[in-house]
Amino acid sequence: MKEKVSIITGASGEIGQNLIARFEKIKTKKIIALDLNEPNEKLNFYKFIKGSILDLEIINELAENYIIEEIFHLAAILSTKAEKNPELAMQVNVNGTLHLLNLALLQNMKHEIITKFFFPSSIAVYNTNAKNKAIHENSFCNPKTTYGQHKLFCENLGTAFDLYGNEQNLKIDFRCIRFPGIISTNTIPTGGTSDYAPQMIHNAFNKKNYTCFVNKNTCLPFIVMPDAIDSIIQLMNKNKKSLKKTVYNITSFSPTVLNLLDIIKTQYPDFKITYDIDKMRQSIVNSWPDNIDDSNAKNDWDWKPKYNLITAFNNYIIPQLGK
Repeated sequence: MKEKVSIITGASGEIGQNLIARFEKIKTKKIIALDLNEPNEKLNFYKFIKGSILDLEIINELAENYIIEEIFHLAAILSTKAEKNPELAMQVNVNGTLHLLNLALLQNMKHEIITKFFFPSSIAVYNTNAKNKAIHENSFCNPKTTYGQHKLFCENLGTAFDLYGNEQNLKIDFRCIRFPGIISTNTIPTGGTSDYAPQMIHNAFNKKNYTCFVNKNTCLPFIVMPDAIDSIIQLMNKNKKSLKKTVYNITSFSPTVLNLLDIIKTQYPDFKITYDIDKMRQSIVNSWPDNIDDSNAKNDWDWKPKYNLITAFNNYIIPQLGK
């Protein structure tokens, strides 16, 4: 009899490693982890496959050998890298997602199950000059960037195949979160446009000054990694009938670069920052909202961040990194 498994793509990325670490504590899932790179952390999973989501041989073997109850599709080319290499981003972010959606759809055909499919989207789907205004999921969805365009396309594709969203026989249970910037203590992101925030924190901890690629007044919404992982698990555990949407905003706090600098200096007073503005990245963040409305997530699946800016720094970042 085929074994029932959960698949995590992009398993060696910052969300992937943290999600697997959380699942290790729960010990209720047989996880198949898929990534081009070995994880940095020593993580335990049922099986690790070193390879690409573009490799149809791998996808077909997964379809043939397992009953796939869940897919956490985290693999992606991030915003800054996507702008520099749009052809690669198209292959990975769109075609790779199509491969995984087809894998989920096959489960319905072969095993008559509804596979849960988690897709992490981004505030990159928005394009707005409106500031200090909480942006709803249905507003300003005209992304400026390659990355945002790919995320929105895949959101719409997943929604089209969702259990309650289509008239076809092939169905999946598609669930998506539009993440703000994510700050983690155990990984340093690369390739994202909101990376300046975690990079500032890690540089301060390592007693290094920082050259920031956006200006001091830049403001974006953020959450910390524990809240990001909690949100994924919360959404995936919620009864489908409670969910009125397939795509949800979440957020926690929206600091400017200067706000971040001020709170960092309370613990690292010698930390200094200079600016070397990257015009492309500054243009990207200028098109993203500085505040988003996550009331639908709060209403439908009881989303609530554990951390605000102050508690994130004092109760998560400093205890994890050390002073």
